[in-house]
Amino acid sequence: MMDLTPPRTDPFPELALGYAHRRARVFWFWWMGMVFAVPGAAQATVLAATGQNPENGLVLAGLGLGISGAGWLMAMGPRFTRSDPRPAGDLNRAEQYIRIVPWTAVGMVAAMLLIVAALMVTTPRGTAPDVLPVLAFLAAFPLPVAAGMLYSRHLHQHRDRLYTNWLERR
Repeated sequence: MMDLTPPRTDPFPELALGYAHRRARVFWFWWMGMVFAVPGAAQATVLAATGQNPENGLVLAGLGLGISGAGWLMAMGPRFTRSDPRPAGDLNRAEQYIRIVPWTAVGMVAAMLLIVAALMVTTPRGTAPDVLPVLAFLAAFPLPVAAGMLYSRHLHQHRDRLYTNWLERR
């Protein structure tokens, strides 16, 4: 049987994928702090809006920003390197990741919003002022995770173009 798939124009798909992996790792180093900062900011906002002390949310947001800064500093080496990326041979897995991430991100956010809405409706104190900040934290938690997954997907989906641009700048 003949293979009818068009040949790839990129002579080194393993290097382009390795470059995408490196960019995604560098991104996650600093973005993981946002997984704490965004829900902390949401919690602080709801605490302040309900007349409570927003300190708990602000501490969490500050901790997340500190983690982001530390992650950015720790990733300086791979971020500014001019060395070739390590070849990556998991092309099929990367293509699967590109296909499933949008549904996973939307499903994760929707599931958490449904859980929060169910807690608000079914629990006796679901809308009490002291409970709302916790629910805001839970509702906001999957948002930065989903955004990070979608950006990582973007890096892997456009790996050939990004790698070619990097080669030209190098």
